Amino acid sequence: MIGRSKPMFIEGKNKYLFYADKRGLEILAPIMYEVRKKTIPLEVVLEPEDASPWLRNQKMGSYLYICTAWEKLERLKSVAEEIGYSEEEAQYIGYGVKTIQIFCCRCHGLTEVIDQTKMAKCDHCQLKLSVSDHYSSLRQAYLGYIATIK
Repeated sequence: MIGRSKPMFIEGKNKYLFYADKRGLEILAPIMYEVRKKTIPLEVVLEPEDASPWLRNQKMGSYLYICTAWEKLERLKSVAEEIGYSEEEAQYIGYGVKTIQIFCCRCHGLTEVIDQTKMAKCDHCQLKLSVSDHYSSLRQAYLGYIATIK
């Protein structure tokens, strides 16, 4: 899973970093207000500037917020993780329509569906699948079991 839909303020960091597009800045505004109120250093970068050089120049103890449309979030999370940001040092917030991949238990094909879908048909073998909550970070997909008809 790549992110959440609402940001949470995390106390006790030396500096806060915000990387977002215009809509993302609106979503992060309450968190930025909290940081400013506590007079803690912060930096804001408006996407689409390349995040990589900016992130590489940050010091330890910084906390990262990335907020953008779901379809861009996975790439940005990968960049942050490659640089060294762990799950404890960053939040990834998405907005808009979120799609997920389903891994077919029969043919091992991937099918994209809108998140919160409970049943799906495999695009490859047409098997009716029940979408589980078992997520594979290797496949970046949820497991689709054979749907039982009641």
